[in-house]
Amino acid sequence: MQEPAPSRHSGLAAATSAADYQHLFDLSLDLLCIAGLDGYFRRVNPSWTRVLGWSEAELLAQPVVCFIHPEDVALTLKAREGLDRGIPVRGLENRYRCKDGSYRWFSWQSVAVPEAATVFAVARDITEQRQLEHERLILSKLESTGILAGGLAHDFNNLLASLMLNLEMISLCASTTAEQESYLLQAQQTIQSAKALTLQLIAFAEGGVTARRVVPLGALLEKSFDIALRGSALRGECEIAPDLWPADVDEGQLGQIIRNLVLNAREATAAGGRVRLRAENLRLDATTGLDLPVGDYVRIQVSDDGAGIPDDVLPKIFDPYFSTKQRSTQKGMGLGLTICRTVIQKHGGTIAVDSRPNRGTTVTCLLPARRPASDPVAVQPSASSSSGGRILVMDDERVFREILAMTLRQLGYDVELAQEGGEAVSLYERASAEGRPFAAVLLDLTVRGGLGGGETVKALRARDPAVRAVLMTGYGTEEIFRDCTRHGFMGALAKPFSTEALRRLLAGILTPTATAPTTPE
Repeated sequence: MQEPAPSRHSGLAAATSAADYQHLFDLSLDLLCIAGLDGYFRRVNPSWTRVLGWSEAELLAQPVVCFIHPEDVALTLKAREGLDRGIPVRGLENRYRCKDGSYRWFSWQSVAVPEAATVFAVARDITEQRQLEHERLILSKLESTGILAGGLAHDFNNLLASLMLNLEMISLCASTTAEQESYLLQAQQTIQSAKALTLQLIAFAEGGVTARRVVPLGALLEKSFDIALRGSALRGECEIAPDLWPADVDEGQLGQIIRNLVLNAREATAAGGRVRLRAENLRLDATTGLDLPVGDYVRIQVSDDGAGIPDDVLPKIFDPYFSTKQRSTQKGMGLGLTICRTVIQKHGGTIAVDSRPNRGTTVTCLLPARRPASDPVAVQPSASSSSGGRILVMDDERVFREILAMTLRQLGYDVELAQEGGEAVSLYERASAEGRPFAAVLLDLTVRGGLGGGETVKALRARDPAVRAVLMTGYGTEEIFRDCTRHGFMGALAKPFSTEALRRLLAGILTPTATAPTTPE
């Protein structure tokens, strides 16, 4: 019996179905392909060219493995062996090379038809997803590192505070020679440098919060520039406008930023090259196009004539943990420019980098300026007002508590000690009831296992609104430290502090004209 001839209608339906499949193949945003078990593409849809930049002819002309990142070849070939045995691929991730040399991440779903020696596969571009996951991981690491850094900085400042007061007690308790005094001075200066380092750690831990004051910038910039270039074989040029406006900055952090930028320029410049620092006043108006308010700024530029930054690296230089330095030979861990940008932004400014390969790099920082004003000269209390009275000290670090008590006694005060806030409140109440009240209370901000300074001053002021309280902290960037009077304190000391700073603060708050804050928070 003869088979009926296919109808014209069935032939048209088959052609229409094939055209439909072709449209879907061409329109898919995913990368669709048909490959042979010989390792070559047979067909690819237009998304391959859109994503990778290769033409269809170029993709079909070479083995698939030629486009795979070398580090991902072994994993991909292992998955292909499974396809040969009929095991589908689900969720394989690898990188494919673009025509411009970059790589894109793909996630694969593949199945093989062994009898036809054919593989059908769909790849989804997950590059952005992988980048977001990477950034979330970095942020998580930064948060963990920041918490650790903040805690270490606080504890380190407590140690530095004890060391500082012990060194100064040597001068107070015994006569010293000029040579011994020079050694003591060097040790104290080293402690101040260590304090500046801990402030950087705290700024990193807290997202760049700073303890700022209005300062002239010229001397700070020049000193930081000289320190960073010391011992190098480079020519340094420093151009600072003689009328450079002051700015509201954290001196330690800004000095470290300038040193970091100059050190980066130094590393990028060959011997005999040139590194320049330039600072000038700048008035920004609405036409500048910068994302900054209109106003007065100081523009600081660090430039070099070194190797420059490659175009593919330049967009990544502010990314956390990105570094071109080898971890084994360089001290850099990739956080330098990240912290620089964070701190500059917290100061209300901005930072930008302009670089061209073999033509050098220029880093520009803009900081809000403060026009010079004739501020009244503060009257310093006399030395005679810094003695007498009873002081209550609350701190959970025994060594620091005891050396601070020795220092205060040397200054002429009677001292009682408390380990935490609850004990301090009890001692304060008892002293008041016995008619021998404390002239002032020194309270540590952070206390383990008890009331800290913030809670303690509230409890004390509820009992005695006229209490004269001083905040002490190893976290010199805390908001409560920067605005201590709003929280019920009359002054604040950032650890480590000097005997002179302690004496002057107590002399100031114990003068008859000094008044306690009236609106504690």
